Amino acid sequence: MKFHLQIITAPREGLRRNHLLAHLVGLWGEEGHRITVGAADRLEADLGILHVDRTEVSSDLLPKTPLGRPILNQSVLDISKRRISKHLLGPESDYAGAVMIKTDANAGGGPERSDRSIFHWKRIRRRFNSVFSWRMTREIPWGGYPVLDHLGEVPDWVWRRDDLVVEQFRPEKDGPDYVLRVWCFFGNREYGVRLVGNQPVIKAGRVLRYDYIDSVPDSLRQARAELGVDFGKFDYVLVDGEAILLDVNKTPTLVSTSRSPGRNVRHLASGLADYLESTE
Repeated sequence: MKFHLQIITAPREGLRRNHLLAHLVGLWGEEGHRITVGAADRLEADLGILHVDRTEVSSDLLPKTPLGRPILNQSVLDISKRRISKHLLGPESDYAGAVMIKTDANAGGGPERSDRSIFHWKRIRRRFNSVFSWRMTREIPWGGYPVLDHLGEVPDWVWRRDDLVVEQFRPEKDGPDYVLRVWCFFGNREYGVRLVGNQPVIKAGRVLRYDYIDSVPDSLRQARAELGVDFGKFDYVLVDGEAILLDVNKTPTLVSTSRSPGRNVRHLASGLADYLESTE
């Protein structure tokens, strides 16, 4: 049976080629499902998927659902660090370990800006950070977060900024290297990856090696249920048996430039069947 799927985006936006959902949509289209993409006032499809690349999403972007059809991720309207982190600190916190300064918004707050301003902003940030210290520019480096030995090293201006947060820095290590774990899921389908890099913030292009992992801590599954995330990606580390959630992404992207979906993407795509069965 073929279905109509509606991908709900912000006005004048769509799916980029590197969006994971774009690859899933391609597979669903091959199966014969009808796909529409864009902003909408009303859900006309059998199933909707909210895909707005913003840290905080206005409820005004959610279409009305007079037919009672489900919209995946409609409950995930705020994934800011202040919303998801359990290890944030204040200037008077009783904590003696290393700390990291982060943006409250995902990806340095870049998605909240237009494509043109993102390019200009990144270029200016990189130029200034290559010449001046981030302490002097009062802008944390693009693509990385400062790690300090203790709270006393955090500049006063950081505490006065609503767009910045200070978090306990509790890294997972593999010898001298750092570890980041990634959990991707769509419905009941999922996969995990363990990434190893030589810098505290592991980004694309900084991965030294990786391997796939089979299990996910129950505390992360509980966090997913509490946040109401149907589709997305969690970044986390394991430290002394504790799973520390670092980042929630409901519009994940793929690093690979291959146009042919890999096995993991095809596995996630098969999770659509569970949702479609519930709409029948």
